[in-house]
Amino acid sequence: MDSSTVLTPSIPIDQQAQQQVSILGSKSALHKIQLSGRMFNLFLWIVFTIAGIFLPLSLGLGIFILGLVNYLILLSFRLGNFFSTKHPTPPQALAVPDHQLPDFSIIFPLKNENEVIHQTIQALQALDYPAELIQVIVVVEDSDQVTRSSLQQIKLPAHFEVLDIPEMPPFTKGRALLHALALAKGTYITVYDAESRPEPQQLRKAALSLMNASGETCCQAKISISNLQENWITRNFAGEYYEWYEQHLLELSSANLPFGLGGNSFFISKKALIDAGAWDPFNVTEDADLSVRLVQNGVQLSILDSYTTETCPEQARNWINQRTRWNKGLFITQLVHLKRTLFDPHFKLSGWLSFWLRMICASLLPFFNIYVALYILLGDLPFLLSAVFSLILWVLLGVNLLLSWIINIITYRRLGISQSFLLTFWDSFRYLFLHIIAGYKSFWEYFIAPLQWNKTVH
Repeated sequence: MDSSTVLTPSIPIDQQAQQQVSILGSKSALHKIQLSGRMFNLFLWIVFTIAGIFLPLSLGLGIFILGLVNYLILLSFRLGNFFSTKHPTPPQALAVPDHQLPDFSIIFPLKNENEVIHQTIQALQALDYPAELIQVIVVVEDSDQVTRSSLQQIKLPAHFEVLDIPEMPPFTKGRALLHALALAKGTYITVYDAESRPEPQQLRKAALSLMNASGETCCQAKISISNLQENWITRNFAGEYYEWYEQHLLELSSANLPFGLGGNSFFISKKALIDAGAWDPFNVTEDADLSVRLVQNGVQLSILDSYTTETCPEQARNWINQRTRWNKGLFITQLVHLKRTLFDPHFKLSGWLSFWLRMICASLLPFFNIYVALYILLGDLPFLLSAVFSLILWVLLGVNLLLSWIINIITYRRLGISQSFLLTFWDSFRYLFLHIIAGYKSFWEYFIAPLQWNKTVH
C-alpha cells in the first residue's frame, strides 16, 4: 500500500500501531517516511548528481572516488566473510530437567499462506520441549480467508491459539507481532515465519544459552536454505545465507560486536524486548530496527549453534520483491538510527562500523551506479581521464565477478551443490544484476511507497 494512503489522517490506523509510535517517539520510522522528508532526499539526490556532472573535476571527481571506495568496501566484506575461521560455541549438555526450563511464547504471523504452513506447524509440534511451557500465537488478519482455510484443514494442538487482528494499515509484520506480544505469557519470546522449520532441539539450546548468559542476551539461530538445489537463484541465495550466518555473523558474535537479527528464530526475554520498545510497525524491516534498539539497551547479541531451515524465492520477480523490501527497510532504518547511534557507548566505534558500514555501502550502491554512468557519459572530462575511469570500472566489475565466481565455487561445494565452473560463473553474473535491479526498485519504492510490503510467495 502506498504510504500516502497509510499516513492520511482520514484513513483509520491500527490502534496498536498508534500506541507504539507514542512509545517509540522519534525512534519510529513514521517520522522518516513523511512525504516532505522523502521529497527532500530525492531533491538532494538530483542536486548532487547534476552538480557532480557539471563540476566534473572537483565535486564530480570527489563523488566518483567515493563511489569507487564504496565498491571496494563491499568487496572487502565479501572477502572477509570468505576467510572467516570462527566457529560457534557448542551449547552445554541438553539434559536439563523439564521443571528447570523457562516458558516460551512463539509468535507465528501469517498473511495469505496456503498449505506451506502445515509443515511449519508440524515442525513446531516436533520441538523437543514440554508443551505446557510453550505458547504458540498464530496471528491472522480477520479478512484473510486463504490462511483461515489452510488452518481449518488441520487440528491445532492445545497450546496453539489463533489471534485475529483487524485488516488495517500499516500492513506490516511488525504490526502483527505487536498484537501478539500483548498476549504473550512466556518469559522468553521468539518468532517463526510461515516457512520456518526449526530443528527439534532449538528451544532447549536457546533456553540454555539464555539461562547461562551473564547479562541480558538475545541469541539468533542460524538460517539455512532447504530448496538450494532448485535453480540458480536458490543456489546463490543459499550461498548468501551461508556467508551471512556461518561466517559474517559468527565473526561478529565471537568478537562481541553488534549485528542485525534475522526476522525469525531469535530468542529474547519479553522484558528486554519491551524495554527496548519492541517492534516498529512503520518499518518494513522490523528485525533490523529492533536490533539497533536492543544494542542501545545493552542487550548482547549472539549466534546460537542451532538451525532453522526455510525456503527461499525461486523466481526472479519474487526474489526482487523480497530484496526490494529488505533494501528499502534497511535504508529507512539508517535514516532513523544512523546519527543517534554514532556516539552511543553500547556500539562504540568498532561496533558502529561493523554494524552500519556494510549497510551504508549497500544502500548507496543505486546512487553510485546511476551517478558513475552519467558522470562518464555526460561529464565534461578530458578524453584520457574518461578512458581511465571507464577502464577502472570495467576492472572493478571483472574483479567483482571473478571473486564472486571463486567464492561461489567453494561455497557450492561446502553446501553440497554440484555445478560446473562455467555454470557457476553464469550464476554469479545473473545474480549480480538481480541485486542491481532490486537496488533501483528499493530507492523508487522509498520515494513513492515506503510502507509497501512486497510479500514473499512460498
